[in-house]
Amino acid sequence: MHPRLTRYQMIVVVTLVAAALIFIFANGAARFWWLAALCSVSGLWVGLGVSFPQWQMFGKNICSVATKRKIVALTFDDGPDAENTPALLALLAERKVRATFFCIGKRVAQQPELMKHMVADGHEIENHTFQHSPQTNIFSVRRLRNELTQAQVEVQRVAGRAPEFFRPPVGLTNPRIFRVTGELGLKVAGYTARGLDRRTDAPKKIVGRLLRKLKPGAIFLLHDAGVPRERLLAVVTLLLDKLEFEGYQCVRLDELMAEK
Repeated sequence: MHPRLTRYQMIVVVTLVAAALIFIFANGAARFWWLAALCSVSGLWVGLGVSFPQWQMFGKNICSVATKRKIVALTFDDGPDAENTPALLALLAERKVRATFFCIGKRVAQQPELMKHMVADGHEIENHTFQHSPQTNIFSVRRLRNELTQAQVEVQRVAGRAPEFFRPPVGLTNPRIFRVTGELGLKVAGYTARGLDRRTDAPKKIVGRLLRKLKPGAIFLLHDAGVPRERLLAVVTLLLDKLEFEGYQCVRLDELMAEK
């Protein structure tokens, strides 16, 4: 059985067929304008697919899990942070909540004791590249493979378990990411909703962004690094209160995936 084309591959095929038809049936200035319009529309669709993981443009991007149980996965990116993460771990322990942390490999290597604390508390540690470079989405296959492999090695060395999931920095994807994660046996993790907690918004507004997309099997994205500690704790406390009021339980991403 041949593998199903991704949406990106289908757009490429449709664009090439449409371009061929334009060359056959259009002439002069009309041909130019039709080709320009075609390229613009195709480029727009691909660009939006890069930015929105829910579009599943280049491959399977886990943004939620179909389940009838009122459970959600609470995930944190960009840690560990020497100040924020211990305070967050204390809060989660107090609330008896286990979460998933997408960690930067370089930071994992710098803070092994904090990572061991995280594992001891029952949290899940996953791959968020080694350097978290803002240019990750334009890396070559070779460089991207090196980034992910280094992070895999560091997490396994410190946590005793190799990551199963990979979340790209800023959530941006492309065909190379799915090629490399496929080679490494990693699943690409997106999100149902993100709090955009790097903005200087009040906790109520950050939590509101998440709760607007609350549903069984949702995956929520927050950060345990790069945000003020007091606001992080206020956001997580408010979110946990709201979820408990709605009858929801927080689970790790691997636990949520077990519902499939």
